[in-house]
Amino acid sequence: MLLLLAVFITANVSGGHLNPAVTLATMFTGHIKIVRGLAYIFLQICGACFGILMVAGLVTNSYVGMGNNGTGCFTTGTDVTLGMLFGWETVMTFVLVSVVYAVAIGEPSFGVMGPFAVGLALFAMVFAGSQFTGTAINPARALGPAIVYHCHWNKVWLYVIAECVGGLAAGLMAGPLYGTGATWLKKMLPWIRPTEEPSGDNNELEDQAAPSNNSSKREMEMQAPLYEAKPNQSAGAKKPMSTYVQDEGTTLV
Repeated sequence: MLLLLAVFITANVSGGHLNPAVTLATMFTGHIKIVRGLAYIFLQICGACFGILMVAGLVTNSYVGMGNNGTGCFTTGTDVTLGMLFGWETVMTFVLVSVVYAVAIGEPSFGVMGPFAVGLALFAMVFAGSQFTGTAINPARALGPAIVYHCHWNKVWLYVIAECVGGLAAGLMAGPLYGTGATWLKKMLPWIRPTEEPSGDNNELEDQAAPSNNSSKREMEMQAPLYEAKPNQSAGAKKPMSTYVQDEGTTLV
């Protein structure tokens, strides 16, 4: 539920990027520029640390540097090996990021229902894997408590690697299904259809998945990504950003 609300809150600011695994995947598939993605990841980790600092100040007997007993620290369950930790976090992150691509990045998107599907996916993963790994499925969420409390550094690195692997795997799978804006990826995997192609004299990117000018108004509204401006919006008005996808008019890497 909190993730659902956070995506709604940040959709018009960053496109709803709250998870470095999602951001890394969209950088890989060319849906956001690398510099912007790295800035998002840095700020996501800073936000996680700030949140844990608030917890340390509000929860009884919690303080900075308290070690493995810090509130919000992640570790494995009883008899869970590092291999199991890697497997669980990789698979769960893969599922979450795949849902993000399916409902918020792929065209046509699910509109305002996208965040509900992402929140439901997170709930399902928490229900499935919390007893084994605590279900971090977010590198920032795993790093925040480790940085503030200095807890479980012997395992946190594996959380981060597994979640990045799961996110990248989801992005690679999403390419043939939903297209990619990354030129280098299209050259390596020529069967992946592009979602953006240069168009016009100024070589601007044109979304090939967007509805044509001959489509009805209703069809255009149904196919528009989440928070994208409606077709009848004036040309001079500012368009909100689609969830998880870079704003229009900028060149993708």
